[in-house]
Amino acid sequence: MRKVALIILSLMLLLPVLVGQDYYNVRKHTRISTGMNEAAAVPYVDGVVYITESTSVGFSSPKDSEGRRLFTIFQYKEKGGQKRPFSDALVTQRHDGPASFAGDYKTMVFSQQRSSGANRDFDPLGLYFAENVDGEWLNIRDFEYNDDFAWLFSPALSHDGRTLFFAANLPDAIGGFDIYRSELKGGIWTKPENLGPAVNTKGNELYPFFHSSGKLYFSSEGHDNSKAGFDLYQTVYYSGAWSQVVKLSPPFNSLSDDYHVYFSEDFKSGYLTSNRRGGSKDIFTFETDIPVFESPEPIKKTYYKYKIFDRKLDTVDTNLFRYSWVINDTLEIPGHEIIYQFPEPGIYICKLNVFDLQLDTLLKGQTSKTLTIRLNEQAVITCPDTIMVNTPMEFDGSNSYLPDFNVGRYLWEFGDGSYGEGIRVDHTYQYPGRYRIILGVEERKKNRRHEPEVRSNFRDVLVVEPE
Repeated sequence: MRKVALIILSLMLLLPVLVGQDYYNVRKHTRISTGMNEAAAVPYVDGVVYITESTSVGFSSPKDSEGRRLFTIFQYKEKGGQKRPFSDALVTQRHDGPASFAGDYKTMVFSQQRSSGANRDFDPLGLYFAENVDGEWLNIRDFEYNDDFAWLFSPALSHDGRTLFFAANLPDAIGGFDIYRSELKGGIWTKPENLGPAVNTKGNELYPFFHSSGKLYFSSEGHDNSKAGFDLYQTVYYSGAWSQVVKLSPPFNSLSDDYHVYFSEDFKSGYLTSNRRGGSKDIFTFETDIPVFESPEPIKKTYYKYKIFDRKLDTVDTNLFRYSWVINDTLEIPGHEIIYQFPEPGIYICKLNVFDLQLDTLLKGQTSKTLTIRLNEQAVITCPDTIMVNTPMEFDGSNSYLPDFNVGRYLWEFGDGSYGEGIRVDHTYQYPGRYRIILGVEERKKNRRHEPEVRSNFRDVLVVEPE
């Protein structure tokens, strides 16, 4: 059993992570990455928490019985650039981490290797919870489903802290390590549920991350015909099942091994673990050059159809009078109250004609109205209101009306973590749901220091499964 544990440990020490989509810039986090193994970075207050085997702050990284370095949970503070062990209470001479936090940073869960009282031949890696009490991590307690004969690894808490994902080689695993889920109900965690063959394979699945949008990200060596080592995938839970997994595109996945990914709430930045730069696992940061669309407004409809009538017309007698409206002295429409759809924006003069049938005379001094129809100055998204899942769809911004705006780029945010650029773009939604599409029109930069203005509007669409 100990040999199995050592093999698993060796496997985990070799894990890395990738990146995806052309709209992201990926950079190695040089303040964290040391040439040794670092992994599983997540934001924490004013910095980042990750695991490392580095000795760069004078610490000797713990080693196993065969001299291999194990991980310690570290914290890097952006202000001041300090890095140090995250909490003295969590530092052991065995494997520590990774860690995950609830959205309020009051609860954390982390992996840690401890001696087994029931199995002296095997030191299991389990999950442990801690509470933030005045800045100190206290009340450390076991996850009730830790196993003396299995490893529970790489936990991930949901934003509300009530759902826990983790990787484990429990007896019901389909392969080596599978992804499991447990939920906090009535203060008690439910028995871990294997996510099943839609997610797990005969290979290893590791490093889950659950985004607030409902997407679950993880690393797997078993999908994609097991040809490319570890790659990053996503899935979502709907209609009582996990959807077919989707492999992330470059730059999130590379030709090397890609392990853990963390996306910010708006998908515009995050952290990645990968060995793409050769040898060790490194931590990368990524961000998009898509600007933040601050307070986008809903698209306003331009109305062309109007009801036209004269409020001062006290009585209507069609036996004595014939009524009609004349538009721009060219089009005559019978009736004292009409509904007319104007063909395009413009200025329209609408005159009410009243013809006296007995005198056979057109009465003078009747009503004249001037109606101005203007396009709203906005970015306009043209697409269906309802879209089928897994169906390529064109999104058109050519009807945007921004006079006197020196347009540089049309930038799209599709609400599912995907972006696009161009006046017309194609996009495919992989999961059902309601999504908010934002189109931002950015003005052309005048010089390198110029911060271009962005006009942005949004439209909601419903993505459904075929009937």
